[in-house]
Amino acid sequence: MFNKEELNFKKELNLLIDKFLPENWQKYPDERLDYDWELSQKIKKELAKNKWIAPSWPKKYGGLDQGISSSIILSETFAYRMSPGNDRFGVRMIGPTLLKYGSDYQKEKYLKEITNGDVQWCQGYSEPNSGSDLASISTKGEYDEENDTITINGTKVWTTLGHRADRMFILVRTLPDSSRHKGLSLVIIDMKDPGIKVNPIKNISGSSSFNEVVLSNVKTSGKNVVGKLHEGWMVALDLLNFERSGIDYIGWAERCLDDIEEYCNEKKILSRDDIKINIASLRSSLESAKIMTYKALWIKTIDEKIHMEPSMSKLLATEINIKIHDFAFDILSKKVTINTSNQDEFAKRIFKNRLFFISGGILGGTTEIQKNIIAQRGLGLPK
Repeated sequence: MFNKEELNFKKELNLLIDKFLPENWQKYPDERLDYDWELSQKIKKELAKNKWIAPSWPKKYGGLDQGISSSIILSETFAYRMSPGNDRFGVRMIGPTLLKYGSDYQKEKYLKEITNGDVQWCQGYSEPNSGSDLASISTKGEYDEENDTITINGTKVWTTLGHRADRMFILVRTLPDSSRHKGLSLVIIDMKDPGIKVNPIKNISGSSSFNEVVLSNVKTSGKNVVGKLHEGWMVALDLLNFERSGIDYIGWAERCLDDIEEYCNEKKILSRDDIKINIASLRSSLESAKIMTYKALWIKTIDEKIHMEPSMSKLLATEINIKIHDFAFDILSKKVTINTSNQDEFAKRIFKNRLFFISGGILGGTTEIQKNIIAQRGLGLPK
């Protein structure tokens, strides 16, 4: 599937990760922890030295002008290794959006920050009363034409890494009397600006990587509107399509399946028919989902229209990831309890990851939303 040069890139990436990850690293990175966060920054800086943070981007913005395969390999490898350092919000979300919609000023300023490994981004979409129904957001962005500034007031929730972020791309309502999809703008703000308060939200796995972000009279320049003022809905949707490939879930799922197969082999139960059939079935489904994610990423490079493929790939990838972790959970069930203190590291990781991946069918757009997109936008079915 990958050529010799691309496979060599994957090998070099693994060597780089080996250089930084502790031996027997057995956990999903939790960047609310100082150790994981600092490790992430070290790895990003090492990637930046090689121009590997966004290798498919143009050279003038710190990339290598390589094809989409390099980005696929990067994301999948980091997910498989459960390594921190892969900049999902900068490289996979706001970066491609700026390449498509951004002004020269925005590209020059923000893209180079990303490829230098200098900043952490976060996303300001969901609100206390607006999640799947994103068009119902109420956070206001009052535009002052005379001073070319936007003053933002409102609350965003489920903001991953909001407590670590330097910048946020935020969807706000800039036309006060507008409703639904009209009058929205995608805006960039500095998380260190006055008027921003970040409150942690603890999730079911014990992590607090999610946050509530309260914005009170936060000012930003009109130069930070991505695309046209009041016409940010399609920009926001395109950004979600860049997010929704599902490639991370493929890497996590493959790692879990490889590990549980090795575990079964060590415990002399791999020869059992039920184990063999389950592993073979899951492996086949995983390969199908992987091909779909590759197609979803590839199609964005040849056609600028918003398609159903990202929704299809997210749907397949999140579902197979859950199935594989459920299978592993069943195998390890005698070793996994609510009290994690007595578990070995492998069982603990499977347990915590399975809890975390409940969110896979919610974040980035729920499973039900993805099915609606496939039905309506892809197949032309009525609402």
